[in-house]
Amino acid sequence: MIGALMAVFPSALHVLTYDVRGVMTATGKVKPTRQTGLVQHTHQFLAAMVEHHPHTEVTITRTGTERPGFMGTLLTPEGQRAELRGVATAFPQYLADPVTGGKDPARVHRYYEDLIDQDTNPIWESLARQYTEQVLAARTPDLLVQNINPLVALLKAEEFGHLRPEQAERLQITGVIHDCAQMRARFGYLASRLDHTRARVRLIAVSETIRQALIDAGVDPHAVVRVFNGMDTGHFLDQLATVRRERVFEQVRVRSRVSDQGPVVLLSARRVPWKGHIDLIDAVHYLHTNGDLGETVVVINGAGLLDTRTPLYEQELRERIQRKGLQEHVFLLDALTPAEVVSCYAGAYVAVHPSREPEPFGYTNIEAMLAGVPVITTAHGGPAEYIDHAHSGLLVPPCDPPALATALHQVLSDPALRDRLSAGGRATALTFGLKPMFAAYAQTIARPTPAKASQR
Repeated sequence: MIGALMAVFPSALHVLTYDVRGVMTATGKVKPTRQTGLVQHTHQFLAAMVEHHPHTEVTITRTGTERPGFMGTLLTPEGQRAELRGVATAFPQYLADPVTGGKDPARVHRYYEDLIDQDTNPIWESLARQYTEQVLAARTPDLLVQNINPLVALLKAEEFGHLRPEQAERLQITGVIHDCAQMRARFGYLASRLDHTRARVRLIAVSETIRQALIDAGVDPHAVVRVFNGMDTGHFLDQLATVRRERVFEQVRVRSRVSDQGPVVLLSARRVPWKGHIDLIDAVHYLHTNGDLGETVVVINGAGLLDTRTPLYEQELRERIQRKGLQEHVFLLDALTPAEVVSCYAGAYVAVHPSREPEPFGYTNIEAMLAGVPVITTAHGGPAEYIDHAHSGLLVPPCDPPALATALHQVLSDPALRDRLSAGGRATALTFGLKPMFAAYAQTIARPTPAKASQR
């Protein structure tokens, strides 16, 4: 007799993501990577997959290449040999700012959001065609699609006829949604297509905020599950112990001419406007003006991690620091090695993550909390779901430098509060391991398969 259906993790998986780290096997050279939280999440997933399904073959398609197609074989830091493919997403003829040469935010929003339902939209037509080519070339129907754009592109490919019905029907897509800011039209399109696609699509939201935004856009609540991001906490703590033992942050401090006479406030983030650097600079200026700053210094990492839509942002930060008279207190660190990034947590007294838009999750918060560094962050998005105000961190309104200054002063002036936030934050962060995250992902990715016939 035929047994019940059982869920089987695929023998091959195609991961569609923003970017990926690794070494190109043909040249032995490290592949340049645009580091983001989404990239970090991809590698946390790959690390868990190596542990639980080491024989699953991997293809990775990344964005931002000059031309689409096969790029070579990549050896990931986790040890997988992955076929690496690319999708070209610059579209300068449509998106470039004629003055800066970077992507114009207004044009990006117009093509990706405002004109999403226009059949002649050249951006979505190109993405649909390119992703179809990469998916068919990868020769595996099981896809892990990181974020909304590649997911919409695949649904567009089916709508436009690039994916034939029988090809779409073979696909099993797990879409992981990492963001909800300025995504309303794309979420609406996703909701409208889920009832019509022949592909099997399951959705994971990395926070309840994102899940609710999808539901508000029309996605069936049963079609999307919330799964918090996870990380290899043990590996991070080992890294932390190493950089502390080797006093790596002292080297960073000396190189950047940062004073060692006062506590260190850390902002660890890409240098893009929505991360709230300016709000922190203004908050520090409030403290300085009121005589509450003392010898406190602020270090901001993320050098070179820019957005093509705001290529002048680093210069704007430097000018603001100088205009506020904070050159001896606020430091934009130069490019750091991975070990030096970790060392910043070892050297920090308090970490601030003042994002103006909702963070999907906020890996930097979890890393700081694991290091025992109290976190001050904005009260929206994923962090507002896992930080218990005044117990495991402090939550402040977004875009509110005076409130941020007040929270900073509280932590800097109250050692007992700092100790309480440190202990509560670390206990919370330790719950975000890889095991629960990967278990939920594996359950979603696994393909229902008839069990073998039983013998009687």
